[in-house]
Amino acid sequence: MRPSLTDARHILLSAVRPLPAEVVRLADAAGRILVETLSARVRLPEHDCAAVDGYAVRVADLAGSGTASLRVAGTVTAGAGVPGALPPGHCVAVMTGAPVPPGTEAVVPLEMTSRCEGDAVAISVVPVPGSGIRRAGQEVRPGDVLARAGTPADPLTLERLAGQGITEVSVPRRARVHVIATGDELVAPGETPGPGQRVASNLPMLAALVHTCGGQVQGGLVAADDPGLLRRLLAISMAGDLVLTVGGTLRGSKDLTKAVLADLGATFLFDGVAIQPGSSCAVATGGSATIVCLPGNPGAAFVGFAALARPLLRALHGWPEPIPALAARLTDPLEPAREETLLLAGVVQETAGHLEFRRDGRGWPALGILPPSAGGEGQDRRITVELLPQE
Repeated sequence: MRPSLTDARHILLSAVRPLPAEVVRLADAAGRILVETLSARVRLPEHDCAAVDGYAVRVADLAGSGTASLRVAGTVTAGAGVPGALPPGHCVAVMTGAPVPPGTEAVVPLEMTSRCEGDAVAISVVPVPGSGIRRAGQEVRPGDVLARAGTPADPLTLERLAGQGITEVSVPRRARVHVIATGDELVAPGETPGPGQRVASNLPMLAALVHTCGGQVQGGLVAADDPGLLRRLLAISMAGDLVLTVGGTLRGSKDLTKAVLADLGATFLFDGVAIQPGSSCAVATGGSATIVCLPGNPGAAFVGFAALARPLLRALHGWPEPIPALAARLTDPLEPAREETLLLAGVVQETAGHLEFRRDGRGWPALGILPPSAGGEGQDRRITVELLPQE
């Protein structure tokens, strides 16, 4: 009996573990999962500093009503060392990010001041103590957790790590993926098809999908319906982490993929899934690889990848949680679903404050998942959607 999509994913993810870690530069860690928890080494900011362009003052020097005039004792710019103490009855011009003189109780923003004749400035407000100042250690102190293991290195995390002088991090290495399209009728992209042939257009599509999921395609090959050739190509590819086969998943005389995998000693986790399209998808393990068998039809291969290979790649790359799912309104009428979950490639749009899933149009690319119980005509049904990554 074919498993449901939910059960197939559970079987698949239970069989894989994150790939071994590698140390990479911060620039190469973006969007990847951190293996270790990282903590701050130094406090930031190192010293009390100005949060705005303005004047460092003692609040007592501005006590009373009306405008006070203070002599300017100097100027401190960002990048300067810690200045001398603030003289009583004086102010110091400071730039945003500059260390404030010891004794500073507030920084009055520039727009609340005006220069007077000579070396003085008029200040029209009495600031709240501490205003306009970023205190030493306000951002982070030594030992504070910057990023936890199992979380992605997003742009803000990379900024925090760089600010601490951290230049390298450990992340699961990228999955090595092989893609093999099978069929006598196929030629590689860039070649001219002969009579009755066509271009294996699935190869660049799947390479792009693998890339958006963090993997590295080691090779995209076309294999004729020759058991010996297919066996050799699969045996080599199974030394990688993931093999995507395209075509040959049915029961015809030229559908060789599953038989050759079995002959190579691969163990099938499931053969067939209760999904439409893509019911002939299968997943096996062999060598060091997980093998995902996808149908040859480009649309079925696309949704099959999104439904099975994408969560597999997330697991290999250390993502601890399943793919986030959203609920959206299904705008297009569909034939009633019976025993299979319907998979649809489409886009998500926000309309009048509500999410809508459309099979065509502008929006964020998404996989629509409509279980059998949600079948039936009409445009007010809800559908589960998983947003697809894009670059």
